[in-house]
Amino acid sequence: MAIEAKRQGCHFLIDFADYGLNFALGGIGARRSYVEQHPETTTNFLKAYVAGMHRYHSDRGFAVLVQQEYSGISDRTIAEETYDITRPGMPRLPYPVTQALTTALRVMAKGLPAAATADGRQFVEDRFLREIEQSGFIASLYGTETTH
Repeated sequence: MAIEAKRQGCHFLIDFADYGLNFALGGIGARRSYVEQHPETTTNFLKAYVAGMHRYHSDRGFAVLVQQEYSGISDRTIAEETYDITRPGMPRLPYPVTQALTTALRVMAKGLPAAATADGRQFVEDRFLREIEQSGFIASLYGTETTH
């Protein structure tokens, strides 16, 4: 809808990325107890997720087709423009942006008072991704060193 509005002369008033809110990447969630009890499953899931992100970065045509299928966008040009807008916000390494999570918690505080003082870091465990990065798996996908 935003792209169609832009095509008709509207201007974006706010870019969530300017506030650390990455709209292109929704996030991954799991219970801490599950992650601790299933470290191999957690690692394998993250490797598949990172490989999918690599495909997103390296195969525009495929990514646009998948986006069309799962978003219901029938106009390919809108799907292509959506891809072009969201690609820069799609990191090669999906490290949690804890400041963005903290910002989202502040927004939620109106309906959930405990969120007003919560720190996004308390909800994040990035050690599995760090281990995957240190193993060279991510660099092997991209053929280079990667940065967050």
